[in-house]
Amino acid sequence: MTDLYVERMRFEAVKCMSKSYRPTIPVGYVAQILGFSRIDSEASEECEMWLKAHGAILSIDNSRDLQLDTKVLLISLRTL
Repeated sequence: MTDLYVERMRFEAVKCMSKSYRPTIPVGYVAQILGFSRIDSEASEECEMWLKAHGAILSIDNSRDLQLDTKVLLISLRTL
């Protein structure tokens, strides 16, 4: 039961962040906000897998950081 609640709250948080931060958000920051509470690199990897499983588009910016593309995410969230 708790797992379903966490899943729903994470999804709602990503929707809110995608409306607030544009055009991209660092995946490390998203992992921290969504509560992926492992060592930094593991949390980012776990968050990356979760985001991809939910249809998120990720890209690498000029500083080689993984970013969540919020423009594409908003489009896919509106169709749900």
